[in-house]
Parts: sequence; C-alpha cells; structure tokens
Amino acid sequence: MENSIYGFVRDTLLDNFLKLARVNVLTGEYEFMKYDVVMREEGYEDISSIYHYIEKQVSDGIILSGYVGEYLKFANPEYVQKRVFSGDRRIIQSYKRKVHDGYMWVTFGIVVPKDCDREHPQVVFYWREADSDTITMVDALSTLSAIYSKILKINLTTDSFQVIKVSEYERTRFANRLSRITDWWREFAESGHVHEEDLEVYREFTDAERLRKVFREDSVSAQSCRYRRLIGDTYRWAQMELMPSIEYENDNQVLILYIKDIHDEHLKELRNRQALLDGYHRDALTRLFNRHKYNEDLKELSKDSEGHLTCMYADVNGLHELNNHLGHEKGDDMLCSVADALKRFFPEETVYRIGGDEFVMLSTKLSKESVEHIVVEVRRDLLQDNYEISVGVEDGPCEQNAYKVVVAAELAMRKDKERYYRENGRDRRRRVLNEELEKTLEAKKYAERFLNVISDKYAGVYFVDLKKDNIQHIYIPEYFLTLLEEADYSYSKAMRLYIDRYVKEEYQPGLLQMIDYKELTRILRTEAQGDISLIYQKVDEKYVSLRILEMGQYTEEKYETIWIFSERVFQADDSVKLLQGGN
Repeated sequence: MENSIYGFVRDTLLDNFLKLARVNVLTGEYEFMKYDVVMREEGYEDISSIYHYIEKQVSDGIILSGYVGEYLKFANPEYVQKRVFSGDRRIIQSYKRKVHDGYMWVTFGIVVPKDCDREHPQVVFYWREADSDTITMVDALSTLSAIYSKILKINLTTDSFQVIKVSEYERTRFANRLSRITDWWREFAESGHVHEEDLEVYREFTDAERLRKVFREDSVSAQSCRYRRLIGDTYRWAQMELMPSIEYENDNQVLILYIKDIHDEHLKELRNRQALLDGYHRDALTRLFNRHKYNEDLKELSKDSEGHLTCMYADVNGLHELNNHLGHEKGDDMLCSVADALKRFFPEETVYRIGGDEFVMLSTKLSKESVEHIVVEVRRDLLQDNYEISVGVEDGPCEQNAYKVVVAAELAMRKDKERYYRENGRDRRRRVLNEELEKTLEAKKYAERFLNVISDKYAGVYFVDLKKDNIQHIYIPEYFLTLLEEADYSYSKAMRLYIDRYVKEEYQPGLLQMIDYKELTRILRTEAQGDISLIYQKVDEKYVSLRILEMGQYTEEKYETIWIFSERVFQADDSVKLLQGGN
C-alpha cells in the first residue's frame, strides 16, 4: 500500500514538470529524467553541457527576446555555482518561449539538495508550465522594472541581498563581487557614485542599525530618501525606497529596495517651489525682493556678531503727483525705472521695495563711501527720464544694531527729501508733469483720429502672441470684447466662440486651423513665409478677409503676429482658397 501511495505521489509530482534534468553544476554534465514532448527540441542530442544547452536555446530563438537576458544567466557556470554554493534555495526564473506556432509561459528553476557542495555538486534543473500567479507576478515585475532602475530583495538580519533588477554596470561592479548589502552601500558612496552634497543623507539613510530599529518599530511603513547618483558622467536625482516584504518578521527583516530616477520631476518640483517662494518674497511689479524678504534678511543680519552693514534708503520723488496727473500706469513705469536703475548699479539680491515708493539696499560688503558714489550714478541715470529720488546712506555694526542702521538711513533720506522740495523741486516736477501730460493728450488725440479712420475699413486689428495666447488690440469691436471677457482673455478661446457663433459652418475648419497655434506657426514659417490670407463668410452672409502676419522674431518665449480682419464684397463665383500666401 505504501509503495502504491509513493508511486502515486511521485507520478503526480512528475506530471507537474515538462522537463527534469540531473545536473553536475561544476562540469555541466546532465541527464534528463523527464522530457515532455511539448518541450522537445531538435538537434540537441549531442550537447554534453547544460550550459551549452541553454545557450543553444537562446541562439535558436526559442526564448522570447524580452526574457533572453535573465534566462541566459543560467548559461554562465560561475553565476549558477555562486548561487548554488551560497546556500540559495530559491532559484527561479519565469520566461516566455516558443512552442510550435505559439508561445507559452515557462518557469525554470534549480532544486538544491541540503547536502550540495563542491564534493557533491548534483542539483536538479526543472522546467514547468507557469501558473497564473507566476504570470501575474512576472507582469508586475516587468511593470516595476519599467519604473525602477534597481530592485533588490535585502535581508537586514543576515546583511544579504538578492538581485531582481540592476544595470549591467552595477551587477559587475557590485552585485557579482559583494555578498553583503552594507558593503554595497558603503562602496557605492565611497567610489563617487553619490553626489558629495548628498553623502551625509545617503549614509544616514543606509545605516543598517538605524534601519533595523526603524522597521522593528514600524514594520508597515516604507522609508525613502532622495539623493543624486552618478549615471554615466552626470549626477541625476534618484529616490531610494525600502518597503517590508511579505516575508518580513522582526527576526528576519526582509525588505524590497527600489530605486527610480526622479530627476526631471524633482527639478520641476524645485522650480515650482522656488516660484512659490518668489511669489512670497518678490514684489509683483518690480520683481525686487519685497518687505517679507526684507524683514527676514534684516532679522538674520542682526544675528551677525562680526558683520558691518551699509544701508541705502531711497524714496521716489513725485510719485503721488505723477499718479494724479498721468494715471497709475505712468506711476508704475516710474517705479519700474527706479527698480531697474537700482538693479543695474547694485547687486540685485541686496535691493528691496519695502513700500509704495520706498526702496532699501542692504550690504555687508559695500562701504558707506562706495554706496554714496554709486548713488550719484543712479541719480544721473534716472534724470535721463526726468525721475528723481531722495536718498539716505548710513552704516554700522550688524549685531543688534541692523535696525538702528536702517532707521538712521531713513532719517537721512527724510532730510534729503526736505532739501529737494525746499529747492523748488516741487515746482520743477509739476512743470515736467504738465509737459508729459500735454504729450500724452496729444498722442491720445492722434490715436483716436487713427481709430476713427480704421473703424470703417477694418472689422478688427489685433496683436496676438502665439506663445502666450494673449491679445493687444489696436481696434476691437464691442462684440469681440465681450467674447474676450467670456473667454477669460484667451485669444484662441475667444476666436473659438466667434467661429462657432458668427462663421458659416463650411468655413469653420479653415479658421479653426488658424487657432491651432502649432499648425499656424508651421504654416507661417514654411509655406506662407510669414504672411497668410484667407476669406470666409459669416452667418449674416457678409464676407471677411483675414490676414495674419509675423511681427517679430520667433523665440521660446514669444511669437508675435498681427491679425487684420476686414469686411469685403465678393462675387458668388469668386474662387478663393481658404489658405493662400500673400495678399
């Protein structure tokens, strides 16, 4: 009865395998114990080494190309012997292979007896049809491999690792030479593969004792670390993640290590973070540092026990009068001119706009005398635009006195402003403003005359920046202004509304092509040589001629065009192509 049961169990187990071979891993000699007809290959009868047998399978194209690399490792005697004699009891590789006119999933593995050593180098190679769970696992690993550049299974308890995926360089440089994961981490850092600025973070994260303690306290959560690692000749941002395996226990700390390249997304994140910081620290109008940044920096300067601070405090003369006479747009122009002058003569990181018309410069490198000389140049520069500033300059030790230095500079500025107005500065400024006002009114009068002339001839004239999708109008009818407001001032969206509501259906495709800016740019720069003309008909039966011309240079930031719409009369038999270059 026992023999019968033994035979049943043996036959049942053998049925699960397509091929079984007894193999001497030192010599490569093998003998098949089972060879299913499904797996039989022609021309393999005289091959004496199992390693040559696997090589021939690959060279004959039996193994699907995507799985060749991993399967071909088992044609390398050194690789197989290292795994077998290191005590590895789970040596498995799944792949896809040709069978007749189709493919099948196969699991290849090596069974290593407990007494296997160099005196008894016998193992069993097996091939069996992969089950659905194995196929799912391989698919999952393939997906992970596309995301992660390195995947290891590590054991903190035994200080060992098992490679799931690494680059060929790391396999040769580290994996094939080392047996302990701590040695790999240490040599990786010491050999220059980690950016020197990230070495401290990397070493702290990969400290094995720290990791053992962390995962003992929380065996569920993953741990991650960002650092720059050497790829070729360039350091790129990477993220290492350590996650407990399903095998994890406190006395058998098995983890999965993933590393993925996050360089591009991390740089984007840093840019976004800097943009947010700039939004908090930068003045929206002049792009100088604002009062928030000024307060933070002044606080830090007050902690400097050895530094010496020089402060220039400036106030723009006549901003209030300029706003009242010519409007706030002119006032903004004045503030921007002052900011630009200060940026030209002082390091930009030292200059702040701290109020409506107040500017401050803080420096621990410039002396009071040098700042006073620079102020003379700033004033001379601003006078070219008829702008003037009142200025005070003071200096003193930083520690606990930085605020006193600023207050002293502000008081000096107030005295300078009193002097300015005492010496008829107010009357002179009012005279200059009146002259500016006359010029503005004259220009406005001519502009109104121009618009009155073109309003009868043109249905709309707009400057359009194709990069920014914004519009500056020369002449715009009321109905299109309404469309722009409805489209939140996006020109392409406003045009889409216009086409949908006002243009006959058969002419719509040609116009829609014009608001596909990528296609429009291509046409302007190749076929039309910077000048496109087209004619379409509106739902009110009127014909409109549209001409689009390049207005400036094409850059990454800007591509300006002018769009000229004019209503024209055409005969019904006139044949006009929707797109044609020139007039």
